[in-house]
Amino acid sequence: MGVLATLAVPLQWGAAIRHRRVFHPDGILTTGSIARLAPHGEGLPIEDTEHVVARISKGVGTPGPLPDVIGLAMRLPALPFAATPWDILLASAGTGTAARVLGVRPVLRWTGQSMSSLMPLRYDGGVWWISARMATGVGTFGVSLASVRERLRTDGIEFDIAQARGAAAFRPLARLTVRGVTEAAESRDVAFDPVRHTTPGVRLMPTWLSTFREQAYERSRRGRHAD
Repeated sequence: MGVLATLAVPLQWGAAIRHRRVFHPDGILTTGSIARLAPHGEGLPIEDTEHVVARISKGVGTPGPLPDVIGLAMRLPALPFAATPWDILLASAGTGTAARVLGVRPVLRWTGQSMSSLMPLRYDGGVWWISARMATGVGTFGVSLASVRERLRTDGIEFDIAQARGAAAFRPLARLTVRGVTEAAESRDVAFDPVRHTTPGVRLMPTWLSTFREQAYERSRRGRHAD
């Protein structure tokens, strides 16, 4: 067993003990659509689609409205000739040049909080970042999943998706709209994996961290017996 695989073993144990994800254990599965705002061919290859699976979550799983790291996972359908769909995982973090790599941060509310890919993407000879902000007002204070669930069941929730090349400022990329709640009893667990599920020409950087992240997701899936 390699060093990175060994370091990922505790994640399998943690998932087995909790019978759920180690990271972002509490979340709501939903579906929706993406409308591209950036000119086609400019930046990352996210295109219009009506078939997005998304998960809005709390990173640690604090109860009720207590502050937490918030997350958004998106699964985009596979492009022609692609072997898998494209999974994009975002967590609350800053958007400044340094803040993009300093790691996640807990927040006090859902709306307007920046979520980042935390790892850059190599694409078309450049280094790219993805960010998202919830544009819909959800609750007034705190990060309660109950308020998210209620909003999804009524009017839906919109996210502004942005992209940045290198250290440049973020610019609009797309608008994500999600509605409805896919109840756990009605669906199998969705194991989002941004390393294995990517789109042609796009890969996470750096390679060693991508390898560890892949091991971590695999161990977590094993621990909770997810597909």
